[in-house]
Amino acid sequence: MNFKKFKLCRAPLAVLFFLISFFSYSQQFTEVESRPLSEMKINYGNAVADYDLDGDLDVFIVAYNSFDANDQTTWSRLLENINGRLEDVTKDAGFGIQHSNAQKQDLKLGASWGDYDNDGYPDILLSHQNGTQLYKNMGNKTFKDVTRTAKIEPCLSCNNSGSLWWDYDNDGDLDLYLFYLEDENRLFNNQADGTFKEIIGALNINDGNRTWSSLPIDANHDGWLDLYVVNDFGLSNFYLSQEGESFINATDIYNLRNTGCGMGSTIGDFNNDGYYDIYVTNIAETKKNPLFMGTAEGPFVNVTNQEGVGNGHYGWGTRFLDADNDGDQDLYVVNGEADLHYENVFFKNLRKEGEKKFDDWTNESAANGLNNGMGAEVFDYDQDGDLDILVSNTNNAPYLYKNTTAISDAWLQVSLEGITSNKNAFGAKLIAYVEGDSIHRLLHGATIMGQSVKPAHFGLGDVNKIDSLFIQWPNSIPEKIYDIAINQKIKIVEQQGMQKGEFFNLEEEEEGTPEIDSPIFDEIPNDKLLEKDLIVHPNPFKEYITFNFLNKETGVLRLSIYTIIGAKVFSLEQEVNATHDWILQWNGESNNGVKLTSGLYVYKVSLANKKWSGKLLLN
Repeated sequence: MNFKKFKLCRAPLAVLFFLISFFSYSQQFTEVESRPLSEMKINYGNAVADYDLDGDLDVFIVAYNSFDANDQTTWSRLLENINGRLEDVTKDAGFGIQHSNAQKQDLKLGASWGDYDNDGYPDILLSHQNGTQLYKNMGNKTFKDVTRTAKIEPCLSCNNSGSLWWDYDNDGDLDLYLFYLEDENRLFNNQADGTFKEIIGALNINDGNRTWSSLPIDANHDGWLDLYVVNDFGLSNFYLSQEGESFINATDIYNLRNTGCGMGSTIGDFNNDGYYDIYVTNIAETKKNPLFMGTAEGPFVNVTNQEGVGNGHYGWGTRFLDADNDGDQDLYVVNGEADLHYENVFFKNLRKEGEKKFDDWTNESAANGLNNGMGAEVFDYDQDGDLDILVSNTNNAPYLYKNTTAISDAWLQVSLEGITSNKNAFGAKLIAYVEGDSIHRLLHGATIMGQSVKPAHFGLGDVNKIDSLFIQWPNSIPEKIYDIAINQKIKIVEQQGMQKGEFFNLEEEEEGTPEIDSPIFDEIPNDKLLEKDLIVHPNPFKEYITFNFLNKETGVLRLSIYTIIGAKVFSLEQEVNATHDWILQWNGESNNGVKLTSGLYVYKVSLANKKWSGKLLLN
């Protein structure tokens, strides 16, 4: 790929800075050759999720044209990620027969991942012209169309351009917002029994102005998700939640006016001030793409001109991303329409380089494809710690750009699992504190014609550790975890702290899951347990439980406490001597100082060749 020539057009010191930046930043992305992608053509939405729970992100790409089993370009495809290689599993997964009708006018548009039934497996909602389909993830690498049984009544004469999974009423499950190109948008409330109930009037968010995308954001910091609806015709509208019971139009109050041509949208915090910002794509040749900066007072400030991000051409998909892991978020925009072929635009955030603005690094990024882009997603497809880019094109095969940045700054990827919150933790706010700075992320996954279930990605710059990570869960008290190592993927379960691994190896003693199906005792005693040399009491407990080891050995004693599904929440190692008994009072907190929720836990103790295990009940 070609690179833009560097021009000596600044003062000498600035020239030196930009030369250094250019040579370290060049070849930012390289297009990946992938056979499944090369066989695709004319695509709209795309989205990613770990549908098989194997630890990497898989891809769903929507084919626009009416389905024809004999025409490979009309197949929407599920691509399984196998160690960075994409493999087409569309038929095996249950998508061998796709949305179509006799008139061949059933164009396919969007795909949104979300775990609506909180079973741990991401489901997918497909948006079409003349229809909507909900596919339940069966947990065995297959999906089942449950649209009817879930009581989602499709609009058979409507263009369903996309959907949003969000928990607008804060009850711990994902509700569904469907938006359309010619009809009023619709809201479905999750009934927590596998079905949905349509809310007539959609609580005043039944916007009918040709919606392409929508974003959930808590603009007034009251704990309830508000909604920004991005419309092609007329005004894009911002709706302020009234504690989940209704919404009021507060577009002017919050200074989020965008009149006409609104298509893609994204949320980020480009200046790391803790207030989330919104970027919207328009047809920039006639109306600039606005960047709305969030503020402490509430109303947004349009900073498009100051930041230099207005020209994204005929814009569609867009994402904030920290491409070089330097600690500030860059911005990517895809565009094009019919014969209007523009380069996809990459705006580099220069704050870490000392300038409060973005600069157009489109050619330097090498992610500047000239095909007509539509959907855009950023995710770490090869699990190397930096964000890659996926672009759906309407006139050619998709692009998959591998991030090849030479800069080796630190990073952290955080997956969240809700317990009282929705399983995907959509709506959660995360803050990483590093060396006096704070970096903010909002977990929601939404973009134009797509929604993803993916980790929150933090570029950290030149640091050695994360001092602390703060999580504001949607449905419970905040959680804070201290002293986290850099350059790793972690998982945090709500109010259970950081988990050490997705699964435990039953063959390994130290990391093994306790044998909870065959415990030492079957019933939890009311008073105490005496099992050989270990006394554990009182059990059940509320404030403290005491482990009293009547020691006759010298060595390293190890204690681990697990949830009933095998996630380790507390552990310690201690040198003990045969001449002294060993006593520990445990207060029901994790190693990170978080009080665990009431419930059943499993303990495991080992010393020399002796092992003990049993159940604990925390009231």
